Amino acid sequence: MANVGRKLGVNIFTLMQNSGISREDLAEKLNYTYRDMCRILEGKLLLPPVEIGKIAELFGKTKKELLSYEADKFVPELQYMKEFSNTDNLDKILDLLDDYVELKEVM
Repeated sequence: MANVGRKLGVNIFTLMQNSGISREDLAEKLNYTYRDMCRILEGKLLLPPVEIGKIAELFGKTKKELLSYEADKFVPELQYMKEFSNTDNLDKILDLLDDYVELKEVM
């Protein structure tokens, strides 16, 4: 199973795309910075249940529906996800990429 934070981010991203809401607009509606919204969508910012509830409410979903929502694999930005039959491998690769980016930012 995919990382919970990433899955939540993908679900939010998909609902955002389907609703025609930009990252900037979503960040503003939820009182987040643009950077924090990007981190949420990437699964790098853990959210407390209250915040997950706010996001779910914005899209007319419950927390449970938001967490279990099956993201549309046809969103162009998510095409890489359907290429992995084993989601553990996807998580490992994404973790390595995240580590690399963090190291580059520090340097």
